[in-house]
Amino acid sequence: PDIPISRTSAGGDGAFGGVSPFAEDTQTRTGVGATDQEATMANHSQGRFGVTRDGRESAPDEAIRKIEEALMGLGGESLVSKEMSKHIITRVTDEGLIIELFSTSDQRLFEPGTAEPTPFYEELARVIARVTNKVTNAIAIGGHVRSRPVVLADNPVWPLSAGRASATRQILESAGVAAPRIHRVTGHADRRPSEQNLLSVRNNRIEVTILRN
Repeated sequence: PDIPISRTSAGGDGAFGGVSPFAEDTQTRTGVGATDQEATMANHSQGRFGVTRDGRESAPDEAIRKIEEALMGLGGESLVSKEMSKHIITRVTDEGLIIELFSTSDQRLFEPGTAEPTPFYEELARVIARVTNKVTNAIAIGGHVRSRPVVLADNPVWPLSAGRASATRQILESAGVAAPRIHRVTGHADRRPSEQNLLSVRNNRIEVTILRN
Protein backbone atom coordinates (compact mmCIF):
# COMPACT_ATOMS: atom_id res chain seq x y z
CA PRO A 1 0.00 0.00 0.00
CA ASP A 2 1.09 3.58 -0.60
CA ILE A 3 -0.27 4.93 2.72
CA PRO A 4 1.48 4.62 6.08
CA ILE A 5 0.06 1.99 8.41
CA SER A 6 0.99 1.57 12.05
CA ARG A 7 0.01 -1.22 14.45
CA THR A 8 0.62 1.02 17.43
CA SER A 9 -1.12 4.09 18.73
CA ALA A 10 0.76 7.23 17.83
CA GLY A 11 -1.66 9.68 19.41
CA GLY A 12 -2.71 11.29 16.14
CA ASP A 13 -5.88 11.21 14.09
CA GLY A 14 -4.28 11.33 10.66
CA ALA A 15 -2.95 8.61 8.40
CA PHE A 16 -1.12 6.88 11.21
CA GLY A 17 -4.29 6.80 13.31
CA GLY A 18 -4.27 6.21 17.02
CA VAL A 19 -5.83 7.63 20.16
CA SER A 20 -4.63 10.86 21.66
CA PRO A 21 -2.97 10.35 25.02
CA PHE A 22 -4.39 13.70 26.08
CA ALA A 23 -7.99 12.64 25.54
CA GLU A 24 -10.03 12.24 28.70
CA ASP A 25 -10.20 8.66 30.09
CA THR A 26 -8.10 7.32 27.22
CA GLN A 27 -5.15 4.97 27.39
CA THR A 28 -2.83 4.70 24.43
CA ARG A 29 -2.08 1.19 23.18
CA THR A 30 1.45 0.05 22.50
CA GLY A 31 0.48 -3.04 20.52
CA VAL A 32 1.89 -5.37 23.18
CA GLY A 33 0.67 -6.40 26.61
CA ALA A 34 -2.74 -5.79 28.19
CA THR A 35 -4.23 -2.33 28.51
CA ASP A 36 -7.76 -3.41 29.43
CA GLN A 37 -8.97 -2.53 32.88
CA GLU A 38 -10.16 -5.62 34.76
CA ALA A 39 -9.79 -7.85 31.72
CA THR A 40 -12.55 -10.39 31.04
CA MET A 41 -12.35 -14.11 30.29
CA ALA A 42 -12.57 -13.45 26.57
CA ASN A 43 -9.48 -11.28 26.40
CA HIS A 44 -7.13 -12.29 29.19
CA SER A 45 -6.60 -15.68 30.78
CA GLN A 46 -10.08 -16.52 32.10
CA GLY A 47 -10.75 -12.98 33.21
CA ARG A 48 -8.89 -13.20 36.50
CA PHE A 49 -6.11 -10.75 35.74
CA GLY A 50 -6.05 -7.30 34.27
CA VAL A 51 -4.67 -3.82 34.75
CA THR A 52 -6.23 -1.65 37.43
CA ARG A 53 -6.67 2.11 37.14
CA ASP A 54 -3.41 2.79 38.93
CA GLY A 55 -1.47 0.43 36.67
CA ARG A 56 -1.15 -2.50 39.08
CA GLU A 57 -2.03 -6.02 37.95
CA SER A 58 -5.19 -7.23 39.68
CA ALA A 59 -5.06 -10.47 41.68
CA PRO A 60 -7.39 -13.48 41.31
CA ASP A 61 -10.71 -13.10 43.14
CA GLU A 62 -10.19 -15.30 46.20
CA ALA A 63 -13.85 -14.92 47.20
CA ILE A 64 -14.97 -17.05 44.27
CA ARG A 65 -12.54 -19.81 45.20
CA LYS A 66 -13.65 -19.82 48.84
CA ILE A 67 -17.33 -20.00 47.94
CA GLU A 68 -16.81 -22.84 45.46
CA GLU A 69 -14.77 -24.78 48.01
CA ALA A 70 -17.51 -24.42 50.64
CA LEU A 71 -20.26 -25.48 48.23
CA MET A 72 -18.44 -28.38 46.61
CA GLY A 73 -16.51 -29.56 49.63
CA LEU A 74 -13.13 -29.03 48.01
CA GLY A 75 -10.45 -29.46 50.62
CA GLY A 76 -12.97 -30.45 53.29
CA GLU A 77 -16.57 -31.33 54.03
CA SER A 78 -19.26 -29.57 51.98
CA LEU A 79 -21.72 -27.33 53.81
CA VAL A 80 -24.43 -28.46 51.39
CA SER A 81 -26.29 -31.74 51.85
CA LYS A 82 -26.71 -34.19 49.00
CA GLU A 83 -30.40 -33.30 48.67
CA MET A 84 -29.69 -29.55 48.59
CA SER A 85 -26.95 -29.96 46.00
CA LYS A 86 -29.62 -31.12 43.51
CA HIS A 87 -31.00 -27.57 43.55
CA ILE A 88 -27.72 -25.66 43.12
CA ILE A 89 -25.70 -24.72 40.04
CA THR A 90 -22.79 -22.29 40.08
CA ARG A 91 -21.15 -20.41 37.23
CA VAL A 92 -18.59 -17.64 36.97
CA THR A 93 -19.33 -14.51 34.94
CA ASP A 94 -17.67 -11.13 34.49
CA GLU A 95 -19.85 -9.87 37.34
CA GLY A 96 -18.92 -12.60 39.79
CA LEU A 97 -19.96 -16.05 41.00
CA ILE A 98 -23.64 -16.86 40.41
CA ILE A 99 -25.21 -19.39 42.78
CA GLU A 100 -28.42 -20.52 41.09
CA LEU A 101 -31.08 -22.07 43.33
CA PHE A 102 -33.92 -23.71 41.42
CA SER A 103 -37.13 -25.67 41.93
CA THR A 104 -37.72 -29.20 40.70
CA SER A 105 -40.95 -31.07 40.05
CA ASP A 106 -40.71 -32.89 43.40
CA GLN A 107 -39.28 -30.05 45.51
CA ARG A 108 -40.33 -26.42 45.16
CA LEU A 109 -38.58 -23.41 46.65
CA PHE A 110 -41.76 -21.39 47.14
CA GLU A 111 -45.40 -22.20 47.68
CA PRO A 112 -47.13 -22.27 44.26
CA GLY A 113 -48.09 -18.81 43.02
CA THR A 114 -46.73 -17.03 46.10
CA ALA A 115 -43.50 -15.54 47.48
CA GLU A 116 -43.82 -17.72 50.60
CA PRO A 117 -40.64 -19.82 51.00
CA THR A 118 -41.06 -23.52 51.64
CA PRO A 119 -39.32 -24.93 54.76
CA PHE A 120 -36.83 -26.61 52.42
CA TYR A 121 -35.91 -23.31 50.76
CA GLU A 122 -35.58 -21.51 54.09
CA GLU A 123 -33.04 -24.14 55.14
CA LEU A 124 -31.29 -23.97 51.78
CA ALA A 125 -31.08 -20.17 51.83
CA ARG A 126 -29.64 -20.24 55.36
CA VAL A 127 -26.91 -22.60 54.17
CA ILE A 128 -26.14 -20.17 51.33
CA ALA A 129 -25.93 -17.39 53.92
CA ARG A 130 -23.34 -19.39 55.86
CA VAL A 131 -21.35 -19.92 52.68
CA THR A 132 -21.45 -16.27 51.59
CA ASN A 133 -20.39 -15.15 55.06
CA LYS A 134 -16.99 -16.66 54.36
CA VAL A 135 -16.28 -13.55 52.28
CA THR A 136 -17.17 -9.86 52.45
CA ASN A 137 -18.10 -9.26 48.81
CA ALA A 138 -21.33 -7.48 47.92
CA ILE A 139 -24.30 -9.63 46.92
CA ALA A 140 -26.96 -9.29 44.22
CA ILE A 141 -30.22 -11.26 44.31
CA GLY A 142 -32.36 -11.94 41.25
CA GLY A 143 -35.76 -13.64 41.16
CA HIS A 144 -37.03 -15.59 38.12
CA VAL A 145 -40.34 -17.36 37.55
CA ARG A 146 -41.81 -19.54 34.83
CA SER A 147 -44.33 -18.26 32.30
CA ARG A 148 -48.06 -18.73 32.78
CA PRO A 149 -49.92 -21.05 30.40
CA VAL A 150 -52.49 -18.37 29.50
CA VAL A 151 -52.29 -14.67 28.83
CA LEU A 152 -53.55 -12.78 31.85
CA ALA A 153 -54.70 -9.17 31.97
CA ASP A 154 -52.92 -8.80 35.31
CA ASN A 155 -49.89 -11.05 34.90
CA PRO A 156 -48.27 -11.62 38.34
CA VAL A 157 -44.82 -12.63 37.10
CA TRP A 158 -43.21 -9.26 37.83
CA PRO A 159 -44.36 -8.81 41.45
CA LEU A 160 -43.94 -12.54 42.09
CA SER A 161 -40.30 -12.64 40.98
CA ALA A 162 -39.52 -9.45 42.90
CA GLY A 163 -41.29 -10.78 45.99
CA ARG A 164 -39.31 -14.01 45.93
CA ALA A 165 -36.04 -12.11 45.57
CA SER A 166 -37.04 -9.91 48.50
CA ALA A 167 -37.97 -12.95 50.60
CA THR A 168 -34.52 -14.38 49.88
CA ARG A 169 -32.92 -11.14 51.03
CA GLN A 170 -34.83 -11.33 54.31
CA ILE A 171 -33.71 -14.91 54.91
CA LEU A 172 -30.07 -14.11 54.16
CA GLU A 173 -30.09 -11.11 56.48
CA SER A 174 -31.81 -13.05 59.27
CA ALA A 175 -29.14 -15.72 58.86
CA GLY A 176 -26.34 -13.23 59.47
CA VAL A 177 -25.57 -11.60 56.11
CA ALA A 178 -24.92 -7.90 56.77
CA ALA A 179 -27.60 -5.71 55.19
CA PRO A 180 -25.07 -3.29 53.58
CA ARG A 181 -23.66 -6.20 51.56
CA ILE A 182 -26.92 -6.54 49.62
CA HIS A 183 -26.15 -4.50 46.50
CA ARG A 184 -29.44 -5.02 44.65
CA VAL A 185 -32.62 -7.10 44.69
CA THR A 186 -34.27 -7.57 41.30
CA GLY A 187 -37.31 -9.31 39.85
CA HIS A 188 -36.78 -10.53 36.27
CA ALA A 189 -40.25 -12.08 35.79
CA ASP A 190 -40.20 -14.77 33.06
CA ARG A 191 -37.90 -12.81 30.74
CA ARG A 192 -34.74 -14.89 31.22
CA PRO A 193 -35.76 -18.57 31.29
CA SER A 194 -33.13 -21.23 31.96
CA GLU A 195 -35.18 -23.93 30.19
CA GLN A 196 -36.42 -23.81 26.61
CA ASN A 197 -39.84 -24.89 27.86
CA LEU A 198 -41.09 -21.59 29.26
CA LEU A 199 -43.62 -23.40 31.51
CA SER A 200 -41.00 -25.63 33.13
CA VAL A 201 -40.87 -25.45 36.92
CA ARG A 202 -37.07 -25.32 36.53
CA ASN A 203 -37.48 -21.68 35.50
CA ASN A 204 -38.61 -20.87 39.04
CA ARG A 205 -35.27 -19.94 40.50
CA ILE A 206 -33.23 -17.47 42.54
CA GLU A 207 -29.78 -16.27 41.54
CA VAL A 208 -27.46 -15.11 44.33
CA THR A 209 -24.43 -13.41 42.80
CA ILE A 210 -21.22 -12.91 44.77
CA LEU A 211 -19.98 -9.75 43.11
CA ARG A 212 -16.31 -9.25 42.31
CA ASN A 213 -14.56 -6.64 44.42
